Amino acid sequence: MPDTWTPAFDLTDKNRVDKWLSDGKKQLELVIDNIISKRTGDFIDRKLPKWVATIPAAYMYATERKTKKLSVNKDVCVGCDVCVKKCPVGAIQMKEGCPVWKSEECEMCLGCLHRCPKFAISYGNKETNKHGQYKNPYTRI
Repeated sequence: MPDTWTPAFDLTDKNRVDKWLSDGKKQLELVIDNIISKRTGDFIDRKLPKWVATIPAAYMYATERKTKKLSVNKDVCVGCDVCVKKCPVGAIQMKEGCPVWKSEECEMCLGCLHRCPKFAISYGNKETNKHGQYKNPYTRI
C-alpha cells in the first residue's frame, strides 16, 4: 500500500502508486480468504528482524511527531479548515484564517498535509512537498 509518510516516500509517480494499490488488493484478498477459511499460521512473506521493525520505528515516532515540524504556506492556504475537520485527534485549530497546531504532538498521520486542497501544509523542510499528496481513492476527502 502507499506509504503516506511523505518526508521519506515519494508519491508523485502515479503508476507506482497504482501498482502498490493493486498489489495491496491482492494481499487483502489473501487475508480475507485466510480469515474465511479459518486458516491459522504466519503468512508474512517478507519479514524484518523484530528489533529493526520496533526500536527504530518507536524512536522515530517519538521524535518525529512534534507538530513544530508542520508549517503552513499562508500565501497558498485558503482557510477552508478541512485539516481541522479531518484531524483525528483535534490537534489543529484555525487562527486568522490559517491552521495552527494547538498540541505539541499529534499522531503525525499527515492527513492534514494530504487532504489540503491547496497543498499548503508541509512537514519539515519544504522539500517534502516534492513528494506529493495521497488521498485514498475510496474516500470522499
